[in-house]
Amino acid sequence: VDTASSGESSSSSTTDDGPPPPPGEVQVLTYNVAGLPQGISGSNPEVNMPQISPLLNDFDLVLVQEDFWYHDELVAEVTLPYASMPWSARPSLEDIGDGLNRFGIHPFADHERVAWYACHGQLDCASDCLATKGWSFARTTLAPGVELDVYNLHMEAGGCPEDIEIRTNAAQDLVDAIAARSEGRAVLVAGDFNLDAEDPEDVEPLAIIVDGAGLTDACDAVACGDQRIDHVMVRSSDALELEVLSWSIPEQFVDAATGEPLSDHLPVAAELRATPR
Repeated sequence: VDTASSGESSSSSTTDDGPPPPPGEVQVLTYNVAGLPQGISGSNPEVNMPQISPLLNDFDLVLVQEDFWYHDELVAEVTLPYASMPWSARPSLEDIGDGLNRFGIHPFADHERVAWYACHGQLDCASDCLATKGWSFARTTLAPGVELDVYNLHMEAGGCPEDIEIRTNAAQDLVDAIAARSEGRAVLVAGDFNLDAEDPEDVEPLAIIVDGAGLTDACDAVACGDQRIDHVMVRSSDALELEVLSWSIPEQFVDAATGEPLSDHLPVAAELRATPR
């Protein structure tokens, strides 16, 4: 278990901290921003990250993955008032971190980072061990007395037998963690699952997460017809109903000059209605 930043509360406020807006519609974005160093990244982060930054302000809750090497560029134009502290002030190839960060209009507390129990591959099988992949947790306050437990994750990527085994076991570990931290609570789980509902080897770990934690995939909730490996999943509670209003691939995340995507992943957005009961 990696508890870097364990107990960290919302921070890096860039505007005056007022009361959070009342529960209602919440625009959620999950985005793997491909922030490995230039030349290693599957994208062009030196050019793309400054373009991504202001676009994040269109959303109420942003969960990013692979925010490794260009965090300063990513946050340079973000005006959302609450943000997680990065893994470290200065990344290094020896300890590049988990790449998981969050930004939003709502305060959050009890921020914690947890590494998966294992990884596989240094320079093969997707090289998952180059980073400390895992998940992060924080309890988000949508309004006084209205809380949502938010999990941001990045799962093993490779297609080798060891990767498949790790993903399946990690799925159960995630379900167990949600049960321990969020029993009876409303939950949002989003990120780069590296799980494709149409890939036979991914069916089991996806089912473990969805069924084990009682989650609904936002794409399935609105029959989006474009299921991806990046997911937004929700679970209501007796105190808070979460309704999926829409699922989309935001079109603005493209290079201003070329029209090419700003990452090797497309962003996934979901509009939720949060209603206290």
